[in-house]
Amino acid sequence: MADASQAQSSRNASQAPLQPQKIPDLIRSFRAVKLFSNPGYVTSLDFDDQGDFLVAAGEDEVIQIYDVKEGKSTKSVPSKKYGVHLARFTHHSRQVLHASTKDQNKVDHSLRLLDVHNEGYVRYFSGHTDQVTALTVSPGGDQFVSCSKDNTVALWDLASRNVQGRLHLATPYLVAFDPSASVLAIASQSTSSILLYDFRNYDKPPFSTFDLSTYEELYTPSTRGRAWTKLEFSNDGKSLLIGTDYHGHYILDAFDGSVKAFLTGKRGPTGRAAPVSSTGKPLGQGDACFTPDGRYVLGGNGDQNEMLVWDLQQEGDENRKLQPMSRLANRGRTSIIEYNPRYNMIASTDKDTIFWLPEEAK
Repeated sequence: MADASQAQSSRNASQAPLQPQKIPDLIRSFRAVKLFSNPGYVTSLDFDDQGDFLVAAGEDEVIQIYDVKEGKSTKSVPSKKYGVHLARFTHHSRQVLHASTKDQNKVDHSLRLLDVHNEGYVRYFSGHTDQVTALTVSPGGDQFVSCSKDNTVALWDLASRNVQGRLHLATPYLVAFDPSASVLAIASQSTSSILLYDFRNYDKPPFSTFDLSTYEELYTPSTRGRAWTKLEFSNDGKSLLIGTDYHGHYILDAFDGSVKAFLTGKRGPTGRAAPVSSTGKPLGQGDACFTPDGRYVLGGNGDQNEMLVWDLQQEGDENRKLQPMSRLANRGRTSIIEYNPRYNMIASTDKDTIFWLPEEAK
């Protein structure tokens, strides 16, 4: 993937000509430049394909749309009847897909497709009977996949309200597409495994299974099978990120499942409920993400007001444990973080949503 472009040439949030810059040249210079206050915890963030808009869902049951270039909030859409979590743009920046947090019929945890422009729902997708824990849109089309505490993975198409396919698995609470949209990875927490499916033949057995039980004994023995919070492919398709609630994050080889690095240095938990958890903590979507070039991982640091940066090209210790290469001061806790897919701009949140930009090149 080409290097992301710098979102602005100054640290304010006004518009400016876009200038290409390589991420390694500026990763240490990111600063929190804009803060948007929220009445409650934000539970999910997502950028649209062009990187122009950010959608946030929160415990206040409001879908918030931000204009990235203008540096301002442009739309607030309440969802008081259904609640809202895991808000995701489709490939159309005016459409947002989201999960519910309120069980209206006691048997239906529907997904909903919202037209942001007219603030009306285009379609409901019914089929899950318990809380949806993960939602991902295919990078190659209008298909999307959801995971639920009902121990199913559902495959959908935006054009139809009916389930296109279903997998029954033990705790399949996290899911991710690879960049080619041909591979679907599903994380099964209770079995400490990652299952890889050919998306075109999802009804066949997985073509590969990564068993992480040995690695969990080494890196996360006290939270084995119950603390995974994030599953994400790097943009080159070569690495898989498995975020955990407390100890650190796994970087796996996406082809053979071996551990490339275990990212350490976190000083506490995310403050959010892991999908397998039944605690009353706020929901979340993991506190770590890849940069677009796949070289770095950004993440939170418990209740510390800072963001951690790991350089995956650095060597870890004899157990492949890798310490952060940089710590960036934040204006609050980093419980959720996303890197803009097109511009060198970051969004993070706990209660307040924060925009990050690199300092102007000296």
